[in-house]
Amino acid sequence: MEFDLNVRPMVLIYISKNAVVDDIQYILYGLEEEKIPFSIEQRDFTNAIAAAYVASNTSSLNVGIGYVNNEAALHYKNLAPETPYQSIQRVVTCPPAILKNFGGNAARLVKGVPFKSIDPTEVKL
Repeated sequence: MEFDLNVRPMVLIYISKNAVVDDIQYILYGLEEEKIPFSIEQRDFTNAIAAAYVASNTSSLNVGIGYVNNEAALHYKNLAPETPYQSIQRVVTCPPAILKNFGGNAARLVKGVPFKSIDPTEVKL
């Protein structure tokens, strides 16, 4: 196996072409807080789970996030395509603390450490 030393390890985030990056800003804060690099690309996908799955299979860290139609999904390369680790509906109206934990969980998946809760009843808002 040959390694490409020009490939920078990062979590890939695929968002739909009509999505606004500001909608997922708190997810990005969660990744930054855990010190995991990421890259955002706009692509055409029908749903967030498909976007996250393709992102995870393209990412050098095997972790991807998709954001399509106000839904975010976190996926890992070795999971079934239709089974993401986590997903959030109605991202635009979701509390920032939950979105930040969601982004942090993407980083924690890379690190192999326990996840933070994204359950609104368990998160201090």
